[in-house]
Amino acid sequence: MRFLFLNQFYPPDPAPTGRYLHDVARELVGRGHLVGVACSRRAYGTAKDLGTGAVLDGVDVHRVRGVSIMPRSLVGRAAGHLAYFSQAAAHALLRAPRPDLVLAATSPPFLGLAGAVTSRLRGVPHAEWTMDVYPDVLQAHWTGGGPGRLLHGLARFQLRGAPLVLTLGTYMAERITRYVARGTRVETVPLWSDPPPDGAATGNGWRARRGWREEDLVLLYSGNMGRGHRFAEFLDAAQRLGPEGPVWAFVGSGPRRIEIERFQQEHPTARVQLLPAVAPEDVAGSLCSGDVHLMSLARPWQGVIVPSKLPAAFSLGRPVIFVGPSENEIAASITESDGGWVVEEGDLEALIRAVDEARDPAERVRRGEAGRQYARIHFDRTRNIGRVADLLEQAASGRKR
Repeated sequence: MRFLFLNQFYPPDPAPTGRYLHDVARELVGRGHLVGVACSRRAYGTAKDLGTGAVLDGVDVHRVRGVSIMPRSLVGRAAGHLAYFSQAAAHALLRAPRPDLVLAATSPPFLGLAGAVTSRLRGVPHAEWTMDVYPDVLQAHWTGGGPGRLLHGLARFQLRGAPLVLTLGTYMAERITRYVARGTRVETVPLWSDPPPDGAATGNGWRARRGWREEDLVLLYSGNMGRGHRFAEFLDAAQRLGPEGPVWAFVGSGPRRIEIERFQQEHPTARVQLLPAVAPEDVAGSLCSGDVHLMSLARPWQGVIVPSKLPAAFSLGRPVIFVGPSENEIAASITESDGGWVVEEGDLEALIRAVDEARDPAERVRRGEAGRQYARIHFDRTRNIGRVADLLEQAASGRKR
């Protein structure tokens, strides 16, 4: 069969959505199928030109032209999204060989519209891999400002007639059901993490270069510092515990990084470090340099996004301190596995207690191993990639199971 994937970003671009798509594309190629991808020439976060495309691991990658405006501004991001959307839709409709299934991810928002239109005009089935629920993301961002009937209508239109919608968790699946029609199959497949390279599990090299002592307790936040995450509780705890407390290390970038920069300037004695994002090949070693991983989620974003940090932390045997509400995939996984601590928003005392428990090396090992065992069942790379590929094959062939 022939598959066409639509997503703004794709390897060698480091954006996670593209990496997950490529894992599945390689699996389908290995099963004897043909897979094409329509993505952007502009790299995530830098707008670097990645060229017109190539065959990557047997996947035919076609890159459409983007815009040269840097994506850090709202105007730049919107222009990049619009340029990609229009050209990807044109490629799917007019230039790509007729596929047996069009799969659209959710970067940029409402990309499923291109899949839906292609489906209708070319007479092929379409599916969506929902990694963020739109328009709910916009509602969460505007904290209560409703997205309006138009956007709700677009969400329903892009999923109408789709035989399959993939989601990342049960809470997200519950959210998406308001937009799907009867007969659409909504399936949940958790994300997975890359296997760590040899020698990464200790993270000792990264600890040394970052100036952390062996006896330091390092609490590590790694990844996007996006609008759906919380940082106030971590920073308040860092201020409370002061220079004798653990290291609070924040690695990455995002729109809320400025909050941590401002905190550093105003509280120089707190043990807060703000570090740049690392190259994809260095992520595992960097993650292993932390003793405990920090994660957070703001209440309006429950079921709307599922941060990909948890599979990596659990797979590496690192326990997690999560700050946020309880009705989401991260809190549920930590509670079920006993692989860390769940702290309600605003509960500074509970966060301090969690940090105190995390000072015990034996407790960290116990919870880290519990998370690792949970990951072997729920975040298994081979099993979950295979499950997504199975579902896409079934949708393309018209089979229900």
